[in-house]
Amino acid sequence: MLFRQVKSIAQAFYELFADSGFAMAGAVAYSFVLSFFPFCIFLGTLAAYFGGEALAKQAIEQLFELAPAPVAEAIAPEVMAVMSHSRFDLLTVGALIALFYATSAIESLLAALNVAYRVKEHRSYLWCLLESSVFVVVTAIGMLVLAWGVVVGPQVASRLKPAWLLWLADTGWVALFARYGIVIAAIGVQLVAYHLWLAAGRRRLGDVWPGVLLSIVLWLVAAQLFASWLTITDYSRFYAGLTRIMSALVFFQVSAIIVILGAELNRGIAEMKRRLAALEELEAAVPGPPSAASYRADA
Repeated sequence: MLFRQVKSIAQAFYELFADSGFAMAGAVAYSFVLSFFPFCIFLGTLAAYFGGEALAKQAIEQLFELAPAPVAEAIAPEVMAVMSHSRFDLLTVGALIALFYATSAIESLLAALNVAYRVKEHRSYLWCLLESSVFVVVTAIGMLVLAWGVVVGPQVASRLKPAWLLWLADTGWVALFARYGIVIAAIGVQLVAYHLWLAAGRRRLGDVWPGVLLSIVLWLVAAQLFASWLTITDYSRFYAGLTRIMSALVFFQVSAIIVILGAELNRGIAEMKRRLAALEELEAAVPGPPSAASYRADA
């Protein structure tokens, strides 16, 4: 059983290379960088409409919690500079344009997942665009809910002040586990949604959870290794003033590779299950050799 699982993961790596997954991951990462700033503008617009500028800033800070510290430090100043010069008027032409450009990363990921699952896209462009917009809006709302919990939670705790809550607040590992718990939950929900509803075709939760679990584990490991790598590597020798944005682009490409690898694993497991089911049906349809009792009965 363990050998079969290891073989499935190894086969997923091979299929990732065969399907040009690394090149498609680069396209997804590039689209993500292009759409990240419009998404932050739309997120700030949505946050300002519901909770004012404070909630907007908290939502952006919560968004950077999902990335390693070097990547967040590379992008956060630029995002804050853009946010400081943006007007947060919901449902204006600027907000709708920001929403449209924010969907480019989702559309690139859709194409990559369709290739990984070996499915053809039969939905219309307008439907895919609407679906991508829904993903952007739902992601923004989810970030606002997390930000609202960060802002309102301490205020509620300060008023109630139960002993166990104060003890948890003074415990450092609780904050660490809470941070990783939020990151894992947010990434897990997004990955499940991508595999179930973004890619073409129909899949069940049982069909996608192996790839989602693999992506989460690999992403956590990659985030730690990438943060450590940046501390010992000087990218300025290669990219000069573009060092920060290029380091973020590399991390986004690694993240895209991990997501596509999860889809390749899911497809490989599904194909293996279909082959085993077909083999069992074939064995059931073909009669076996006659037994000794049947020979005696014929005699």
